[in-house]
Amino acid sequence: MAAQTQTIPLGVLQAEPDSLALPPISRKKQATVLLSAFVTIALTIGYNQCFGVFQEYYLSPSQDILVPAPADQASPPTALLAFVGTLCYGLTWAGGLFVNPIISRIEHGKWAPTTPSTRLWRRRVVRLLRPRTITISGVLLMSLGFALASLSSSIWQLLLTQGFLVGLGMSLLYFPLLAPAPEYFNNHRATAMGFILAGGGAGGLIFSPVIRALLSSVGGRWTLRIYALFNLVAGLPIAWAVPRSRFTGISGAEGPERRNTHVSRALATKATLIFSVIAAFLQAAGAQLPLSFIPSYTVILGLTASTGANYLAVSNAINAVSRVVTGYAGDRLGRQNTLVLTLLLAATSVFAFWLSSVLAFSPSSSLSLWLAFIVLYSCSAGGYYALFPALIAEVFGIRQYAAVNALILFVRGLGTMFGSPVGGQLLGSSDMGTGAYASIAYWDGALLMGATACCIGVRWADGKEKGWRWIA
Repeated sequence: MAAQTQTIPLGVLQAEPDSLALPPISRKKQATVLLSAFVTIALTIGYNQCFGVFQEYYLSPSQDILVPAPADQASPPTALLAFVGTLCYGLTWAGGLFVNPIISRIEHGKWAPTTPSTRLWRRRVVRLLRPRTITISGVLLMSLGFALASLSSSIWQLLLTQGFLVGLGMSLLYFPLLAPAPEYFNNHRATAMGFILAGGGAGGLIFSPVIRALLSSVGGRWTLRIYALFNLVAGLPIAWAVPRSRFTGISGAEGPERRNTHVSRALATKATLIFSVIAAFLQAAGAQLPLSFIPSYTVILGLTASTGANYLAVSNAINAVSRVVTGYAGDRLGRQNTLVLTLLLAATSVFAFWLSSVLAFSPSSSLSLWLAFIVLYSCSAGGYYALFPALIAEVFGIRQYAAVNALILFVRGLGTMFGSPVGGQLLGSSDMGTGAYASIAYWDGALLMGATACCIGVRWADGKEKGWRWIA
């Protein structure tokens, strides 16, 4: 008879310490996990959140990489250039569906040679397979992608290098360090994950003005080479510090316990998971749109590209603080409640401020509404990122975290690759001024409203299954 996989909530893990409790962990180890995961997020998500600086540069007359220059074309390939960034961002998340099972098998020795007849080359390869091998390979791929991008001269080459190679490398670094992180925290899990995910805002805050300054001073090719070297120096120590899953310390009747890395058929048909997956797709498609177009829309308002990069940095800074505060609020007011509220505020800010800025008759009014949008959207948009990892553990159980998280991030990757390119197609001609962005604002607001409705669906389905609680 096939063994059945049962979802075991966190409370059960705590209630049965002799059989299922995770091994104890020191404060020092928690601090190490916090720091390494924070820097990982900065190097991956932080870079992805400031790709708009590169996008604006590639579309400008001063760029020195693409031939012919997009600015000289009658119809600039905005959507295709946006896809360079969203391909990288999407692969960063989508790769978890494949990376997590590999890491789990490596940690539990599932690929270890067990017979003397195993070929020598295979035994040597298996001995080299460690989580550090995966993360270090990711850093090397990221740096290689940036270095090869500096030699590119067409958009398809950027898609292969700055899009595909960098995104694949980021996925290999991101998941081995982030997947086990929630296992190291209990009562303050949302706060800890909020701090870790604030690395995305912190990275964007630093990288946006620095990349813009480098593009202005040394050009695109040397900017990419310098960033490749920086990524190598900053990434290798973090790749070496990858933590092990705490489930490797648990032994059951059939040997060491292993995290679930695939969603079962029974779990896949639950309303909570279906709503969560749809919400993840819609939120990812909509959340990245403003970040992709902050620099270019700022230029349309008559300001400089450097100002646009600074606005993007400010957005990332507010977003970083918001993730920590939202995580703290979620631990006290209920993670599902806080998530729904922040998503609703983000969607409302798009219609109330960005769309109003687009439709405003006065340039001064457009700028004021745009600044108000950047502040309010950045405050509210960080809520989903800070809360959904802890929410997965709460709704589906800590043992299902790796499987559900990988699935949702895979779907988020698909959503990211969908939202911005469609937004680029919706962008009107440059002679329309701010009106060129009207369709993008409508599109973004509709996506975020849809995500809000699905998160309300998760709240309803979870309450129906476990019993209604006001604080949830």
